[in-house]
Amino acid sequence: MSMYDDTVDVTPEGVSEGAALSGMFGESAPVETERGIETITEEIIFYKNVGGQAVIEIGRRLTEAKAQLKHGEWLPWLREKVEFSETSAQNFMRIAREYGNTHLVGDLGASKALVLLALPASERENFASEKHLVNGEEKSVSEMSKRELEEAIRQRKLAELERDKMQRELDEQRKANEEAAAEMQKAQEAAEAARAAVEDAKSISLAAQERTAELERELKALREKPVDVAVQTVDASAEQIAAAVKEAEKAAKAKRDAAVAKKAEELKAAEAQRDEARKAVENAEAGRKAAEEQAAALRAELEKARKSAAAMDNKTLAEFGVLFRQAQETVNRLTELAGELDEENRPKVYRALGALRNMIAEKAGEATA
Repeated sequence: MSMYDDTVDVTPEGVSEGAALSGMFGESAPVETERGIETITEEIIFYKNVGGQAVIEIGRRLTEAKAQLKHGEWLPWLREKVEFSETSAQNFMRIAREYGNTHLVGDLGASKALVLLALPASERENFASEKHLVNGEEKSVSEMSKRELEEAIRQRKLAELERDKMQRELDEQRKANEEAAAEMQKAQEAAEAARAAVEDAKSISLAAQERTAELERELKALREKPVDVAVQTVDASAEQIAAAVKEAEKAAKAKRDAAVAKKAEELKAAEAQRDEARKAVENAEAGRKAAEEQAAALRAELEKARKSAAAMDNKTLAEFGVLFRQAQETVNRLTELAGELDEENRPKVYRALGALRNMIAEKAGEATA
C-alpha cells in the first residue's frame, strides 16, 4: 500500500524539474512568495509522485495550504484537490514539523518516519543508524518492517523503563544505606553511652555498698558500747548515790539509744541507696546489651544493603536483569499463545518450548561446570 492516497505522474506547472529533484535529495524546492492555493496544490500532487524525501515537501505545503484556506475549506480541499484523508495530511504535516534531516525520511519512508516519532527527537537519528535485535536477528531500521520497527521501539522503551526503575531502586537503596549508616552510628554512640552508664552505676553502687558497711560497723559499735556514768559522791548518802547512778544510767542509755536509732535510720537509707544503685547497674547492663545488639544488627543490615547496592550498580548484572525480565515476559506470552492453539498445533509448540527449556538448561550447565 502506498504511503500516499494517490499518485499522479505529471510535473505541475510552475515547478521546474530541478526543483522537483532538489526535493528528492533533501533540499526544499524554491518557494515563491505570495503563492496561491493552486500552485501549492499542483506542487503537492507532484511531490506525491516523487516519493522519498518529498514527504517533507508535501507536509510543508499542506501546512502552507491550511494557513491560506478559510474555515470549512480545509477538509473539502484535501478530498477534492489532493485526495488526502485528514489523518494522512496530519501525518505529513507532523513529519515536516518534526524532521530536520530530510535524508532520514527519504531513506525510511513516511510509515517508518511516523513510527520513529515515538522516540524523542534527539534519539531518532542514532536509533535509525544502529542495528537492533528483532526476532533473534540483528537488523537496521531500513531492513525492518513497520511492525518490526514498532516492536523494536517498544522493547527499547521497556528497557529504558526497566533501567529507570533499577536506577530509582539503586538511588533508593543508596539513600537507605545512608540512613542505615546514620542509624548505626547513633546505635554505636548509644552503646558507648550505655557502657559508660554501666561504669558510672557500678561506681555509685560500690560507694553505696561501702557506706552501708561502714554504717553497719558504726551501729554495731554503738550497740556494744557500755553505758558509762559518772556521779559526784561528795557529801552524798548511799541512797543519794544509788539514785544518782540510776538516773545517770537512764540518761546515758537514752542518749545511746537515740544515737543507735539515728545510725539505724542512716543505715536504712544507705541500704536503700545501695539497692537502688544495684538496680541501676542491672538496668544499665540491660541497656548496654540492647544497644550493642541493635548496633550489631544495624551493622549486619548495612553490610547486606551495601552488597545489594554494589550488585545493582554492576552494569552487566543490571543488563542481565533487564533481559531476564524480558525473557520471562516472552516465555509467559508464548505459553499463553500455545494454550490458544488447536489440538493439532499445540503439541508442536509445546515441543518447541521444551527444546528452548533444554537449550537454556544446557547452556546454564555449561556455564556452571
